[in-house]
Amino acid sequence: MSFSFHSRLRSAGQRLALLLPLLLLLAACQSNEPAPDNTDYPARDEKLITDYIKANSLTGFVRQPSGLYVAVTQPGTGDPARAGQLLTALYTGLTLDGRIFDSTASRNNQPITFTVGQGQVIQGWDEGFIGLRPGSKAILLIPSDLAYGARANGPISAHAVLRFDVELLGAQ
Repeated sequence: MSFSFHSRLRSAGQRLALLLPLLLLLAACQSNEPAPDNTDYPARDEKLITDYIKANSLTGFVRQPSGLYVAVTQPGTGDPARAGQLLTALYTGLTLDGRIFDSTASRNNQPITFTVGQGQVIQGWDEGFIGLRPGSKAILLIPSDLAYGARANGPISAHAVLRFDVELLGAQ
């Protein structure tokens, strides 16, 4: 009887020794840590933007080295805007699925005023407005890293590619 008891005990110990590493692995997989985000956002954003341009039959875009796309839809007159100038503009901001998240039209067309190139606005605006002439209208397609990046901002999700329809009213 004791031989049988010891054999069973040894057999149970061997099973436990085999199960223990599996239990530890399972416990490690149950971590509450989020999985690392290995998304190549610049490549993803480039594809989203080029697919958007094609799907909407848009033309006239110039791709900046940063990945920003700018299309002047109505040329303006006067000197091009340059960094450090105080700009006055109207705009409508949209997600690529067409949802408007902000617009000066919703505020009685009260223009926004900002100093371009000083970080007062998202980087896509700092880059996209430079070179526009007063009276210009343009479409800015802004990759996520030139917008809000990994931060969600109100109705704008993290890593969102944004579209802005802008009109430069004045530069001083």
